[in-house]
Amino acid sequence: MNRIPRFLAALCLAIAFVVPASAQDGADPTATAAAVLDQMEAGDFEAATGDFNDQMKAALGATQLASLQLQIESAGPVQSRGDAQVSSRDGYTVVVHRIQREHAALDATVAIDAEGKVAGLHFAPAADTTAK
Repeated sequence: MNRIPRFLAALCLAIAFVVPASAQDGADPTATAAAVLDQMEAGDFEAATGDFNDQMKAALGATQLASLQLQIESAGPVQSRGDAQVSSRDGYTVVVHRIQREHAALDATVAIDAEGKVAGLHFAPAADTTAK
């Protein structure tokens, strides 16, 4: 069984949701979440932060996102990304992808606001590594 490095187990970036929203503004939240994850993996942090709302941009810029990605990459290369699990919480559309890396499975959670912008981003070790 692969072991998760101690600092990766503690890796958790959660941005507080500032203003509840009621509906998406025509943007596909699943596509937005996937695009942010793809851009992070490709190292295009400016593009990834381009989908952030103002609060997220203030809390997590391209440089900080690059540092976060370096920590995530310590779990090895991506082997697969599971299908999106979509739910609503506090007026946000929440999209969760299970990302299987060589040494660990992570759950990437992306919260999308009513304007279709990223309002929250959270990476955590997968609670159940047998589910994908």
